Amino acid sequence: MKIKDVIISWDFIAAIIISILFYVAAPTKIPNEFAVKLYDIGISVLSIVFSVFFAALAIIISSSDDDFVRFLDEEGDYTAIIDTFKFSLMVLFIALIYSIVLSAVTSYILSMGNKDQHTFFLALFVLLFLYGLFATLNSTYDAIKYAQYRTKYLQIKKNN
Repeated sequence: MKIKDVIISWDFIAAIIISILFYVAAPTKIPNEFAVKLYDIGISVLSIVFSVFFAALAIIISSSDDDFVRFLDEEGDYTAIIDTFKFSLMVLFIALIYSIVLSAVTSYILSMGNKDQHTFFLALFVLLFLYGLFATLNSTYDAIKYAQYRTKYLQIKKNN
């Protein structure tokens, strides 16, 4: 997967635009109580999506027979699908780790009496959270294409 493909993708551009709009529209300081609740929501959502997504990747990798993988990879489709899944999994993981760290740090800072944090941290969270979800949506679409390729492969195999 090329970096150009990542930067010019709809999911990355949408996440960037939304996070920039959030950064511009939000006040300079965000209350830590509000921020920690958003980070915790992010942890919950991303944890579920990450685990289900990881299981789906494992199923796709393990359920293919060698002939089907060769069929798909004749034009690089299998490699592209797996690369998209790996990239999306990494984005989800980074977003999840960022959420966990920010939740812990914000909770600690709040317990020390600091009531606010700069909007930048929440805007970066919005970027990573949305990009993780959008990338997962793209990978899910690729999984659907994978199933369609499987049907096409079985039809070709039946006709031969």
